[in-house]
Amino acid sequence: MTAYANFQNSISASHKLTAMYVELRQARGLGRRGRLTPQNEDLLWLPRSAVVASLSALDAYVHTVIIERVPVALQSNPIPNALCEAMANLIPIKNAGTFRDALPTLAAHNIYSELTEKLKEKTLSFVSYQAPEKIASGYELIGCANIFDLVSEIWQGPRSSSDDLRRSLAGYVKRRNQIAHEGDRELNGTVRHMQPKYANDCADFVSNLVSRLDRVVFG
Repeated sequence: MTAYANFQNSISASHKLTAMYVELRQARGLGRRGRLTPQNEDLLWLPRSAVVASLSALDAYVHTVIIERVPVALQSNPIPNALCEAMANLIPIKNAGTFRDALPTLAAHNIYSELTEKLKEKTLSFVSYQAPEKIASGYELIGCANIFDLVSEIWQGPRSSSDDLRRSLAGYVKRRNQIAHEGDRELNGTVRHMQPKYANDCADFVSNLVSRLDRVVFG
């Protein structure tokens, strides 16, 4: 299954969570709209979870694509500068000892796969590809510099400039972090409310972004 197919399976969870929110509101006799009472604020975790799920689907997609494309980028001419830097940090050869340590990797039968696996183990596994700057740096590794400019070129309609896309994504990532790290509360403890539309808009934005990221890399 392709990275994009896996993404589509993952992003569907976001829409299911917001649909569940609507159903539970109706089951509790709360109607489809309106601010929740304190007794029903537990329902807010459904649209919140939908936002987290959307950004996680994006993260997983970008990770998969980068890992898949690094071996290809290593065989390109020229190799992307960002990837060369990453490999130089991964396998520093400054003296006899570091050369001896690096030799098994350099002598591997499938050196490109071996280098990619080491990069994944030492670096990629610890990077979160959600914030715009992280995604941009990840795509630089596989030779797609200025990825948001490339995406913007094939994204029609209002608010689709590179800066617009970065700004929109950064806003959703900020809210995701508030959910994950702050319990989605203000400093004074006040609960931040969320309508399902916000969560659905997030999922739709991420879906549109990933579809265009996929077109940039795979055509």
